[in-house]
Amino acid sequence: MYGVETFVHPDYQSRGVGSKLMDTRFELLRRQNLRGIVAGSLFIGYHEVADQMTPEQYVQAVVEGKHFDPNLSKQLKKGFKVSNLIPHYTEDERTRDYAAAIVWVNPDYRPHIIPFVPPTTLRRVGAPE
Repeated sequence: MYGVETFVHPDYQSRGVGSKLMDTRFELLRRQNLRGIVAGSLFIGYHEVADQMTPEQYVQAVVEGKHFDPNLSKQLKKGFKVSNLIPHYTEDERTRDYAAAIVWVNPDYRPHIIPFVPPTTLRRVGAPE
């Protein structure tokens, strides 16, 4: 699954809404027996120290727990791992247009189980659409 940025309205931030949305994604991954999720994470606190460190150094400090990022730190706490950085991911001055590619691996994934796909979504290769 690919996760696109999810934003919570400022009036509802810090109330657990984002966490519940992510937990719902995790539950869907488990129910559908998917391997995991790949997402782009904006590290929105970077602008505060951008004159002191590179994006790579900042993300490494967040991963090591030496720096708290309001977005990435929460995703790491949920079990995501940083895979790599993506330049020109977005136009966001806070991140200097970078994002971190993050991956969460479903611990319940079983490769021998094929998820159920409703027949109405299947079509034979070469069949007219």
